[in-house]
This record gives sequence, C-alpha cells and structure tokens, in this order.
Amino acid sequence: MRILKSILPIFLAIELASNVYAADQDYCSLLENALMFYKMNRAGRLPDNDIPWRGNSALNDASPNSAKDANGDGNLSGGYFDAGDGVKFGLPMAYSMTMLGWSFNVYSDKIEGCKLTDLYLDTIKYGTDWLIAAHTADNEFAGQVGDGNTDHAWWGPPENMTMDRPTFMLTTDSPGTEIAMEAASALAAASMAFKSSNPTYAATCLAHAKTLHNFGYTYRGVYSDSISNAKTFYNSWSGYKDELVWGSIWLYKATEDQSYLTKAVADYASGGVGAMAQGNSHDWDLKAPGCCLLLSQLVPETETYKTDFEGWLNYWLPGGGITYTPGGLAWIRQWGPARYAATAAFLGSLAGTDKGTDFTKKQVDYLLGDNPNQQSFVVGIGPNHPINPHHRAAHHSTTNDINNPVNNLYLLKGALVGGPGSNDEYTDDRTDYISNEVATDYNAGFVGALASLC
Repeated sequence: MRILKSILPIFLAIELASNVYAADQDYCSLLENALMFYKMNRAGRLPDNDIPWRGNSALNDASPNSAKDANGDGNLSGGYFDAGDGVKFGLPMAYSMTMLGWSFNVYSDKIEGCKLTDLYLDTIKYGTDWLIAAHTADNEFAGQVGDGNTDHAWWGPPENMTMDRPTFMLTTDSPGTEIAMEAASALAAASMAFKSSNPTYAATCLAHAKTLHNFGYTYRGVYSDSISNAKTFYNSWSGYKDELVWGSIWLYKATEDQSYLTKAVADYASGGVGAMAQGNSHDWDLKAPGCCLLLSQLVPETETYKTDFEGWLNYWLPGGGITYTPGGLAWIRQWGPARYAATAAFLGSLAGTDKGTDFTKKQVDYLLGDNPNQQSFVVGIGPNHPINPHHRAAHHSTTNDINNPVNNLYLLKGALVGGPGSNDEYTDDRTDYISNEVATDYNAGFVGALASLC
C-alpha cells in the first residue's frame, strides 16, 4: 500500500484502505466501476453530479455553421474525451460505443442481473448522441474536435481549457471510410440495444447508421489522410478494408437485410480480412478478429470464418504464438497491452468453448491483481492499484504541470491503465502514457469481458 501525500482528499485514502484482493471482488461491482469511468470522461454540460469533481467543459464544440442549443452550447459539446486528454477523436469514440453495444446485446441478461441496465444504456447513449450530432448531413461527419498537438501541449482539467478547438469534417471530397463505418456500426448496435426500451431512439440510431454506411461505402478514403491532425495519434494503420466488412455486418445484424451480409461476405474475401486477423489484436484500428467471429455466427455453414476465428483465438491462448508474461498476461505489444488482453478476453468469452471462457477469466483476474506481483491495473481496485494514471482531469493541475500536485487529486476508479512490460514490470508513473494512460477504448473491451463473468 502506497503512503498517500497529504494533498490527497480523505475520501481517496478511505477508498484505498477499503480494497480487498481483486480476485475476490464481485464482478457486478467491478462492471459498475468500469462503466462509471465513462462518466469521468464526459464532455459538455453534465446531466448529473455523479462525479462531483467533474464540471461542464468544451461547451463551444460545434460543427461549422451549426446552431447553438437552448443553453447556448455547441452541437458537438457532448460526447467523450478520448483518454487522459481533451480531444474528441471520432474513431476511438465510435469504436468504444460499438464495443459497448455489442457486449450489451450479448450479455443483457447478466447486466440486468447486476441491476446495471440503466447505467449501461446511459453510457452508450451519451456517446451515440454525439455520433448522431456529428452526422451533420447524409455525406458529412465531424471526425474530430480539438487539435491533438495543441491539446497535448497543455496539462490541466478540461473545465479550464481555453485553446482553440477546431472541428475536422469528413465529406465526399475528404472521406473517412473507417470513421463512417465505425459510427454506422456503433449506431446499428445501439439500435438493437434500445429496441425494446426506447424504440423511437432505436429507429433514429438505425436511420443514421444506414446513411453513414452508405457514405462510408460509396465515398472511400483513409480517414487519417483527410484528417491529417489525427495521424500522430490515431493513424489508420490497417486501412478501411476491415471496417467495410465490420460496418456491413452490424447493419445486417440490425436490419436482417440480406444485401448487407452479401457485401460483408464479398468484402471479407476480396480484402483478405481473415488473414488480417491472424496474430493480431482486435482494437480501434483493426476489427478483423471481430469480423471473423461475427461471420462465423451469422454464416455457420461456411467453415472459413470459424477456421479464421479459431486461428486468431489459438494464437492468444497459452501455447499459441503470443508472448505471455511470467505472471500470465497475454502480451502483444508495449503500448497499452492490458487493453488488448482485455478485448481479446471479451472475444474469447464469445467463442462458446471452455478454453475461451478460461482465457477470459484468467486475463481479467490478472488485470485485477491476481498475478505474482499482486499488481492491479485497474484504478482503485485490488492490491497495489494505480493512483496516478495519465489523466488531466483526475490529476487536476491548475499550474499546467504534470508533476504538480505529486499525486492525482481524484480517483479514476474502474479505469484500466495501459499495463505492464513483457516481464510484468510496471511503475505507477503519470508521465508514462504508454503504461499508465487510460482511455475509452481501453475500458470498452474490459467492460465486455467483465459482463461475461457476471
């Protein structure tokens, strides 16, 4: 247990002292904490005071020539900040909502059993509301709000931001197939999630999903070529072949319109998507593993998809091709390995096999502190958990200084940090964003893995 500096609020000290060993935690409680992280990363005019140390922020975010709302806020003021910064990057935000929608649709009974349905849906809707607002015309979408370079040069809570926050639009002349297809996927998944509880909203989501799919499918281009500001932060390394398939799969799932499945099957083959998945991670950039899995479920008579998914999963299992840390984490790369393992754990939970389920539980429990170092990688949970994740709002410096105060003032309970090195080594260092940043896409797969265990 770390010695807390006197600047930490009393409630934080109590929180730390009350933790029990992570493996003994109730997964429902863990899931609730992981969902609450999203409230800590909300932008705009906050609808509640559930996170008392967060306030209104980015109220002027808007698309060009748009009208203010009744409060005088811009049409893009809401949504989620990307990670520990103040930028709204469209691709990770949309991906995060797709993943949350996917896990809700699969595990809704377990989520309801935890009495977390309302929180879960509220978490999705805060993101999908922004995606709808960002879809300003049939073939137009706000792909990013905020200049990543300007934002990352400043260290302070989002409530205090004063820098210019430009909006980067995707159009027919500057297309972004990855974002258009991912937003279509997120809204299609949301239409399924809200179908029974809010059919009007579900219909709105689906209408936008169809139009966005058409935009992304018809006007093709790598989004980070159109929004060059994103290249340093979220360059599209894999291109958009996987998103073409991913988007069509989700539209088929939401509509049962065979034309979408026909597109998905054809583009999967022509784009080599099954091969793209092998030895790789499912993440904000690459959806190929998820495409293999979903097509294996939707077209079970075609052995290719099952073979491709099993090949992907076997790589991640013990004895496969992936590196395992001595303590047992499936470790694919240095930058944020915990999020890749957590997302692989979620996909593993959907394999329908004992080895998949066992993989899920072991990876999640490792992240919660069930490892030789008893090191948790979830803020506020388990033994030796992080207290200094790379996060401007939680640190709450008023002096534009990442080292002042010494410890974060506020606890990002439930947030998954980047994770350890390949030998399980880890230091709770705020300045190390590779190992200690948190992000909406990190928690998205983690939420799904937790829901599977509830």
